[in-house]
Amino acid sequence: MEPEWSGASSDDHRRVWAGVLRPAAAEMMERAAELAEAVNIYASQRLPELLASPQALEVNRASTEASIRDFAEVLLAGADPTEATRLGGATLAYAQDGAQQGISLTTLMRSYRLGHAATSEQVNAILSAHAQNPEDLKIAGELCSAWMFAYVDTALCLVEEVYTVERDRWIRSAAASQAETIDAILAGQPIDADVATRRLRHEVGRVHVAAIAWLESHEEGRDTQAMLEAAIRDLAAMVGNQKPLVQPLGILSTAAWISSHSDVPSKVLDELRFRTALAPGVRVAIGEPARGLAGFRTSHCEALEAQRVAVMAGRPVGSVTRYHNVSLCAIASVDFEQARTFVRRELGPLASVDETTRRLAATLRAYLDENCSRGRTAKRLHIHENTVAYRIRQAEEILGRPLEKRTLELRSALVLADLVTGTAAAESGNGVATDDGLRGAG
Repeated sequence: MEPEWSGASSDDHRRVWAGVLRPAAAEMMERAAELAEAVNIYASQRLPELLASPQALEVNRASTEASIRDFAEVLLAGADPTEATRLGGATLAYAQDGAQQGISLTTLMRSYRLGHAATSEQVNAILSAHAQNPEDLKIAGELCSAWMFAYVDTALCLVEEVYTVERDRWIRSAAASQAETIDAILAGQPIDADVATRRLRHEVGRVHVAAIAWLESHEEGRDTQAMLEAAIRDLAAMVGNQKPLVQPLGILSTAAWISSHSDVPSKVLDELRFRTALAPGVRVAIGEPARGLAGFRTSHCEALEAQRVAVMAGRPVGSVTRYHNVSLCAIASVDFEQARTFVRRELGPLASVDETTRRLAATLRAYLDENCSRGRTAKRLHIHENTVAYRIRQAEEILGRPLEKRTLELRSALVLADLVTGTAAAESGNGVATDDGLRGAG
């Protein structure tokens, strides 16, 4: 077997390709995920304005991994890298999303060039492990560099073409008008309600429950928007709205507004579910019901805060996090380091993360929630009243003060404890799977 690419035409090139580059390509394929992580760190340090959020990092990582696999296939087969006519799914999605999100082509191209530079370093290390002598390593490095440059040059031409076409289409589309209108509302800019309703094709004078649905990872071949929208539609159906307003925020997240002519009962929001079989890996956060343009904006802000808390707390896949239920954590953790200092100062050793201390803290929190009733606390925790009394005495000894002193601060610190000490467990939420594959609000 000989390489097809004309750039590897000499006898030395063919020999080194067979003995060094092909086994190196196989290793690249096997380690693509690991290599992509390293490239992602390199790029994020040099392009923080593009890769600041966890979701942006994950989308870039997925695109990088797909590109590494694609190049490894080309190298393994000895194929001509200039004959590529289309981008892989993850790379295509990355370019299209950049166009829709208004990322400049210059910034997008720089992210690819940074990825190329970091990947080259990783590949050179792999070549060193497969070359038998310095001469073969020199030939392999030069040949692989030329092969990769030709591959990247071809890919960037395709990226630029895809970006330009998608950007032109997006600017002319109704989706662009919708995005601009939503941005104006969320920014608090003056806008007529009738004009907004017409542009959005969504009645903005109603009561709105804003939602954020998101995924934490991207897999090749997954229709992420379809999964996110499936979760939103399920929630909307439970509220009684069959046509929620949906606005993609990127490949891995979407915003939505579920609207109603009448007030939405709190009980309905606490019991929201979506079918995890149709939305695997999805999590959702919701704001509180609010009316009109101002409500459209405030509920969305609350949904974003609920999402932030859900991410920090490690809420499980399939959960629905309601702002009402985490509002104290959201407000108190805006300054995370200050919140952590507050918890440690108020709880002292009771903020420790060992299982025994956490059990005491959980009992104390339940006891305070139940207005210091040992009977109700015992029933809630399924333990004996004497056990409750014993644990409360232990907690007071650890605190070094009676519960009646600084009770408000104590309760707040207990609510924040798991969140800021990094010990929040999935089972601490109410998002427990039911037999029909649904998950609930927390």
